[in-house]
Order: sequence, then C-alpha cells, then structure tokens
Amino acid sequence: MSKRKHHGSRPPTFARQVRRFRTGARNALTWMRKGRLGAPYQAPFDVVLGNENYQLRRYFRAEEQGTVGDPVLLIPPLMVTSEIYDISPELSSVSFLTSQGLDVWLTDFGRPELTDGGMERTLDDHLLAVDDAIDEISARTGKSVHLLGYSQGGMFAYQVAAYRKSKKIASVVTFGSPVDIHRSLPGVKDSLAGRFARVARKALERPLKDLNGLPGAFTSTGFKFLNPAGEVKQLVHVLGLLHDREALERQEPKRRFLAGEGFVAWPGPALKKFIDEVIVANRMASGGFVVNGVTTTLHDVTCPILFFVGLRDEVARPASVRGIREAAVRSDVFSVDVAAGHFGLVVGSRAMKQTWPAVCDWVQWRASGGAMPKSLCPPGDDVVLSSEEATSTASANLYDMTTDVMDAIWHRAGVLSEEVGSVMDSLRWQIPRLARLESLHDQSKVSIAQVLAEQAQAIGDKTFFIWHGRAYSYGEANRRVGRMAEALYAGGVRRGQYVGIFMNNHPNYLMAVGAISRLGAVSVLINTGARGASLTHAMESGEVDILLCDWEHLSLGRSAFSGGKVVLISRPPEDELVPKNVLLMHELMGRVMDQPVTLQDENPGRASDLAMLIFTSGTTGLPKAARITNKRWAVAALGSASGCRLMPSDTAYCCLPLHHSTGMLVAVGGALVGGARLVLASKFSVSTFWDDIRRDGVTVVFYVGELCRYLLRSEPAPAEDRHPVRLFVGNGLRPHIWKRLMERFGPLRVLEFYGSTEGNVALVNLTGEKVGSVGRQIMGASPLELVQYDPEQEDFVRDVDGFLVPVEEDQPGVLIGQILSDGVMAQFDGYTDVSSTNAKTLRNVFEEGDAWFNTGDLLRCDADGDYFFVDRLGDTYRWKGENVSTEEVAGVLDGLDAILTSVVYGIIIPGREGRAGMAAIELHPDSDFPSDDIYRHVTDNLFPAARPRFIRVVSDLQTTQSMKFQKSTLKSEGADPGRLSDPVYYLDDSLGTYALLDLDTYHRLLDERASITKGA
Repeated sequence: MSKRKHHGSRPPTFARQVRRFRTGARNALTWMRKGRLGAPYQAPFDVVLGNENYQLRRYFRAEEQGTVGDPVLLIPPLMVTSEIYDISPELSSVSFLTSQGLDVWLTDFGRPELTDGGMERTLDDHLLAVDDAIDEISARTGKSVHLLGYSQGGMFAYQVAAYRKSKKIASVVTFGSPVDIHRSLPGVKDSLAGRFARVARKALERPLKDLNGLPGAFTSTGFKFLNPAGEVKQLVHVLGLLHDREALERQEPKRRFLAGEGFVAWPGPALKKFIDEVIVANRMASGGFVVNGVTTTLHDVTCPILFFVGLRDEVARPASVRGIREAAVRSDVFSVDVAAGHFGLVVGSRAMKQTWPAVCDWVQWRASGGAMPKSLCPPGDDVVLSSEEATSTASANLYDMTTDVMDAIWHRAGVLSEEVGSVMDSLRWQIPRLARLESLHDQSKVSIAQVLAEQAQAIGDKTFFIWHGRAYSYGEANRRVGRMAEALYAGGVRRGQYVGIFMNNHPNYLMAVGAISRLGAVSVLINTGARGASLTHAMESGEVDILLCDWEHLSLGRSAFSGGKVVLISRPPEDELVPKNVLLMHELMGRVMDQPVTLQDENPGRASDLAMLIFTSGTTGLPKAARITNKRWAVAALGSASGCRLMPSDTAYCCLPLHHSTGMLVAVGGALVGGARLVLASKFSVSTFWDDIRRDGVTVVFYVGELCRYLLRSEPAPAEDRHPVRLFVGNGLRPHIWKRLMERFGPLRVLEFYGSTEGNVALVNLTGEKVGSVGRQIMGASPLELVQYDPEQEDFVRDVDGFLVPVEEDQPGVLIGQILSDGVMAQFDGYTDVSSTNAKTLRNVFEEGDAWFNTGDLLRCDADGDYFFVDRLGDTYRWKGENVSTEEVAGVLDGLDAILTSVVYGIIIPGREGRAGMAAIELHPDSDFPSDDIYRHVTDNLFPAARPRFIRVVSDLQTTQSMKFQKSTLKSEGADPGRLSDPVYYLDDSLGTYALLDLDTYHRLLDERASITKGA
C-alpha cells in the first residue's frame, strides 16, 4: 500500500488550480464570444396600456395568496431602464414585492434612442405618462396608488403628486431623490450654489443648443466615475468567480446592467428643461415647476411621504434628499436612512434586507394602521446610525475620509466665492443692461413690443408670465400680441392713436399693451376705481380714440366714453347681450386669421415716442395723465431688472393694478427686460398670497403702500415657512413694518425706492441696510436737491438774489430734480395737461434760466447721502406755529403694541388757525383703547404741536387700489362725535390722558378755542 496520505476526495492543490484556470478560461471565452453566459432574466408581466412615450406593465404574482394587495407603481429614472427594479432573481425588487402580496405595476419609458421621436420627448411627456398610469391603475383596481420612484423617478413621483394634488395617490415613496438640488454642494450657501449652477448652465449653452440628447454610455460612465472604488471591487469580484459558472450567471444581470445595458439615452428637450428648472432654478424646492402648462409646488402634496436616504450617496446627497421635509409642509413625511450608495439603495443585498422590507411595512401600515413600523423614521426625525454602521460609512471611500477637511475649505471659500459670484452676475446681467441704458437716445428703437419680440427670439420656450397657475411662454405671448395687433389694426387702430384700457388685471391687459405698442399707438391706462367725473375726465384728458374694456367695466366705460369705438376684449358671459356698437376682440382676431392682415411697420416705437399715459391722483382731486415715453418705460424696466438683479431663474410677483406705475413699469417692465417669469395676480389677497408664492416659486415680490402690513396681520401659515422669496420691492413701507417683515418672513431683503411717475426723480435703497431709507440717487441721473419751503406762506424760501435755499444736513426739504441746465433738457415727460406740467416746474432755481421738477414731497438726507421720506406737502399741517409731519406722528403711534395701524391728518377747527392733528387708528383685536399709555407715549416722543388732538378708533382703515390710506374721507369727516359712529378721544392735558369725546365736550372745546382766538 502506498503511504501517500489523502485528505478525502479533495484533489491536490496544483491540480485544483489548473482545473479552475481551465474552467475560468472556458467561461471567459464563452463570455467574450457570446457576450453572456446565461439566458436573459425578466419577471413575467402584461402590458396593459401604452403609447409612443411609455408602456404600463402589470407583473404576475409568483404565488396566488388570497386577494390582490394594494397597487404600487414603480417609476424608473430617465437615464436607467426599468430593469433597475428587476435585475436578477435574487436582486429583483419586483419579485420581492409581488411575493409579499403587493399588486406591482411599472411605467416603462423604454429606450428613447430606439423609438421614433423618442429623443424629442419632454419632461412633460414622462410626467403625464405617470399621471395616465395612476388613472388607469385606479380605474382597474378601485384603489389609490402608492408611487415608488428611484432617483429621478422619485422626483417624477413628487411632481405628479403635486400636479394631481395627491388625487388617487395613497403615498409617495422615493429612493435617493433630491429635492433641494442646491444643497448638493456641501457647506455652500444656497445663493452661491445657484450661481455655480447658472455658470455651469451658461458654459453648456452652446453644446445644449444643438444636443439631441445624452447617450446612455455617458450616464453609465458618470455612475462609474462617481464610484471608482466600487468599480474596481466589482471587477476583482467577477474575476475571482471566473471558474464558477453558476455564480457568474447569478452575477451576470447586475454586471451587464452596470456595464451599460441598464443605461439609456436622455432626450434633449427633457434634459434641457431638467437643467434649467430643477438644477439652475431649483424649482423642486422653491416651487413653480411647470407641468403641462400648469405651475406646481410640493406644497400641494398632501399624501404621506416616505423617502430613503443613501448615506454614501454621491449622486443625491442626503441634505438634498431631506429637502422634501421643508418643501412638502402639508404632508406627513417619514424617512429611512440606509448605509448605501445611490445604486445600492434599490439594488443589492442591503436593499433586499432593508429597503424593500421597509416599503412593504409602509404599505401595510398605511392600509391597516396600528403601530408605526420600527424601520421608519417619524416626521421631523432622522435615523441615527449605529457606531458600526457609522464607521463603515465613514470609511467607505476616499471622499468620506476627507469630508471634514473639504467642508472647511468650502466654508472658507464660500465667502470669497459669494463676492466673486456677485461680480460674475454683474458682468453677465447688469453691465449689458447698464450699457443699453447708457446707449439710449431719442431715435433708439425701443418699446415694450420690441423687447418682447427680442425675448421671444432669444428664449421663446421659456415662461414669460403665469396666470392662475397657467404658464405662458415668451413665444406664445409674442404670437398673441401679434394676432391682437392685427385685430386692432382691422378694428381701426393706427399709429399715434390713443387706446384706452379700462379693465382688471388679466393676461389680455398685458397683450393689449403689447399690441398697441406693436402698432405704434399709445396705451391710456385708466384706473378701474375711477367713477363719475374722475372717469369722464380720464377719458377726455387721455384723448381716448378707441376704448378696450372687459365685461365688468363695459357698461361703465361706455357711459363715460363720449365718442369712438369700444372693443370688448374678453368674451361676454353666456346669455348676455352685447350692445350693437361694441366690437368683440375674439371676432376681430378670428376675422384676421381667415383674412390675414399685414402690418406695414411692426414695433415702430422710438425712445422719444409716447408709449402710454398713466394717471396720478393720490387720494384727492381729478386724475392727471402722466406721459410715459418709450425711453421712460425702458429706463424704469432696465432700472428694475438691474436693481432687483432679475434673471431667467427668477419669478416676479405682481398683484398690483397694471394701471399703476409700479405694476406696469417696474414689475412688468423689470420681468420682461430681465427675462424672468412674471406671476400676474388678479389682485392682492392675504388668504392666497403664500399659496401663490409656493405654487409659482416666486423669488421677488412687488409691493406698494400698506400691502406688507396686511401680510403681517395675517395668521401664520405653513406655506410661509422656508418660502422662496429673496426680495420685496416697492415704495411706501414704514420702518416698523419693514423690521417686522424681515423678522417674520426672513431671511430676505427689502428694496425700497422712490420715484415720480411724471418726473425725473428716482432714489433706490439697493442694499436695504438702512431700514426706512428710500436710498440714494441713481448713478448718472439728473442732479437732485432738497430746498426750504414755508408752509405758512405756501411757497419756497428764496435768498436775497431770488434763488432757492438748500436745507441743512438731516433737515426736511422739498425734493427737486434738475430738468434744464445750459439749455439742455433732461428726461422729463410731465403731464398731458401743460398747466399741470408748468405747475410742477420751478424756474430760476439756482441760476438764471435753469428749470427743476418739483416732486411736492418732503425728504431729508443724512451724512451718508441716504434719503428718508418725511411727508407729502399736502399732508403736512401747521399747528400752533409748528409744522407737523403726519408720517412722523404715525410712526410714533404705530410703535405702541395695542395699535395695529394708524393714519394721521390735519383737520380744520372752526374758529382756530391752522389744522389740528387727528389720528384714525385700528387696535389689535384683543386690545382696548389704552388712553394713558398713548398719552405717555406721545408726550415722550412728540413735541407739543405734533401730539394728536383727536384719536378716532375705527374697525378698518380703507385704502385705495394702490394700497394708500384714503385720507380725504377721514379729513372731511373731522372729529365731530355727532357725525361719527366711531368713538373719538381727545387730548386732555389736565387729566394726563386721552378722554372719550362726547358732543357736549366737543362744543365746549370749540367755544373755548373760538373765544381764545377772538380775544387774541
């Protein structure tokens, strides 16, 4: 017998290695020759619905286990095939979910590069496919659907849930789906991340313009680049299994998927919109993502949400994924953290042990209730990893080992980069605007219609304005303006004619102004609040040739319009008869479509041509028509775009009347010139304001007067938290409201400006650092001065040579702007009424022959050159020989906690010279009139003549359409308690309080003052 020892049946080591080498070589040869070792794998399914964009699959149950469970819809990303959910038998989420009794469906977008028209698909095509699938599944099963989306598929799920407002959706479950893209850069501010995104988008401008799509191979390479260690590990693992065919066949589906078969092309239109809307504008977080022409916000999602976070995810970083908590504030949001990368969240052993079991727990819990599964993280919390998992995660790759160092570098670089980014923004956006502003001269071709045409050519597919959640592109708006211009031409409008517009805010208003401009005619913007003599005067002073009305103002407009044609710009309600002499805009447009009209000269407007008339009246007197040339419009629009730093990623909100200068010149003009989106609201509404902001992704809000005060009076709403607004822009904001606005709704900035509609004076507080200041003079504008005024003589103070006298630093004076020097006239359009223009013109101000524009406003200027509004000359009053600023008194009263708001004015007291100060106040709902507190407060903060003699407590202070308090009515009603139903209090120095005023006391006060005056 041989003495050689045998160890069981195990062959010698060398022989075993040779055999493994031969088997491995044979498997490798088969692999190289055929491209695969085993047969393709796929779980069985039926295609129940389909079109050119997608197919809806329904998977078979492996075993019938009673009734069919709740339906779940799997949504793949654009760049990955639907087999991401069904890679191999042991890694198939489809098989796992069906084995647990769920009814599994899937939207299969196929391979667009192999489909006719596939590379022309838009993001909307994919989102509407998911939308259709939900309706189909719900109709077939009678149940609401759980949406399960991986990566971009999860973003689709969020967007569709917002678009549908969660209708027929049981829940949304996402895996590694970013919401706040700008948080993907660690340690970088949102604003800086936005700049990085814009710079990158600009760099891609030329290649994207002609790009048909992104090949699947590019995406596959990108995934490998993000995880090189994983790629090396995978290669070593496969080489180590070459001898084991059975193990290789099990690994083959995953290997082939990652090698490239699992990645498909990304259609060009879908890619461009994804970059512009999701990455650059970050609209998943801010709101305003447009789906099928409708703006959406994740604020509209109300169904429960479960999101999975990959703690090693380099594609969708945890901070960006967790942004859903702040975006979907009306949903119950839960999370699960998984120590995996982007791919490992849904594919791999960890996914099969943690991710998909948690999904089943979630679906069952949503259906049956009971105790929350331990695998889920409740709203507001995040799962904390064990020390072992944390260590594993921290050492997963080189990036994680250097995270702290990189974060520190980002943080330090952030400050400098923000400043550099600001400079880059100026180079790209501001300098060209300033250059165009500088180049404007009387013969420059510029008008509203011209700018719209330019934008339509440059960014025609981008959204221009949004109306009630419906988005309209620059191209659509330009075509609509063209058709309306042809219709108006057919209706008789010619260049130089005056076309009145008397209607509420509506897209037709914008289109009408653009169409009138395209014809070279003049828009006469009539205040919809005008009635009687004011309305008739507006028609006459505006020399209206043709009047455009909506249905609401048709009857009123016709009665005030003495001649010419009337065009109904909106469709009349059903069963309503339209007067025979009224033209219908939709009929005119239909007529020119059948018989096209060729305009001989489109957009003929030059800078010096008259563009529109805007009426100014304040709160008293007949309206006066201020002339706005194309140059004045362009200056205001370019100034607004520059001052607000408006860019295509911005969305501006205008709830102001379009007949108001801030609405038409600043808001509309700024958005149009800036290429931004304009949200046009019917009117200002506190109840819908924040919902509008969220839905449309508003970043800039335009205000006037007391608008912001009403926002502060509203109850706190979930929608106001983490809102996207970065800037409030307007005029008339009182300092204490300014502070409260930033405290409650910050972080944001306020840009307060001062401008005269009919004049040449403009001030802007660009930084917002000095609360209450209207800013400084715009660089390059005409010189300004503050000059002394004598209210008793109601005239300006002049020196011995007959010239006006400037005020000292920090002293109030009337603001004037130079319009004529050395025979050269500055930009000054004035009024159509020459006498009104002359009344606003001061001659021989500082030298013989010069001319200056009188604003009629008192301001003061501090040592830094910052201006502060004091009062209107017409609102100041004189009492006991002292001049009193109503704004100063109102500011003191508003400082009391019990007072919600106040209006101060002077009233005539029979038998007494001057005007006595009176305040009308609103109290907080829970407050009584604090007589003693008000007395102490005004005596501590106001000189004797400025202390209000009377205080009237009202339930609601009325405002004009431009959000200014209606002082004229309050002045006329006076303080007589016999005429007023509101309680009135009077200043009683003998008792040291404000005492309730009755009729006897009022007459006694009048008698006392009359006798004092008579004796004097």
